[in-house]
Amino acid sequence: MIPANITSEQIQVFLLIFVRVLAMISLLPFLGSQSVPVQLKAGFSFMIAIVLFPNVSVYPVGELALNIPGFVFMVVKEIFVGITIGFAASMLFSAVQFAGRLIDTQMGFALVQIVDPLSNTEATVTGQFQILIYSIIFMLVNGHYFLLLAIQKSFELIPLFGARIPGSDVAVYLSSMVANIFVLAVRLAAPVFSVLILTSLSLGIVARTVPQINVFFVGLPLKIGLGVITLAIALPGLAILFRSMVENLITDIWRLLYLLA
Repeated sequence: MIPANITSEQIQVFLLIFVRVLAMISLLPFLGSQSVPVQLKAGFSFMIAIVLFPNVSVYPVGELALNIPGFVFMVVKEIFVGITIGFAASMLFSAVQFAGRLIDTQMGFALVQIVDPLSNTEATVTGQFQILIYSIIFMLVNGHYFLLLAIQKSFELIPLFGARIPGSDVAVYLSSMVANIFVLAVRLAAPVFSVLILTSLSLGIVARTVPQINVFFVGLPLKIGLGVITLAIALPGLAILFRSMVENLITDIWRLLYLLA
């Protein structure tokens, strides 16, 4: 039974807040991991909705869709907003995983697949290692705090009942972010990938000049050793590069919020 001091308009507002937050949480890094139980995601989203509810303006009755079809349409719009922001936030770690796959293809680890606990999908060894390392760096630069701040700011920039289904400008911007995944992946994999490419070229020259050497027997452990050593040496510089990528991600999400407003 609904208490007398709670109106149907307030219930509608709270449900819309909950739907948007849950859609974002389901796709955000860490929080949206497949290893996180659905009940935990829903409970965390419910808590955030309770915290945000007092700061969200309650619109007059005339501006609310009290009929079921209108309210369902509003729910769909809030889901669109949440999915768009969550999808944009998850792109950075997609680039990290793709960079690891590029490295493993050259190192010979591409056939070794392990389960990534964050996405519950198969990942290569180096890709999983990079996801763990960059996840720690992401938290060290307070990236998880920014994700929570983005949830709160989305209700300031995109008020309830004022959200619109993403148009062509949002689609173009998201397309550019998706295309940028490959650029980010190449930048993260460039040091190790370059060394391994040069090693492959050197082994090819050796195979032509000294046919007696079994290049396949020598090349595989050599490329693995050089790849691991290069990754260890380049990791501090890659950490700085990743931090700048996180800052660019923050800028992209703010831009996306303004486009959705």
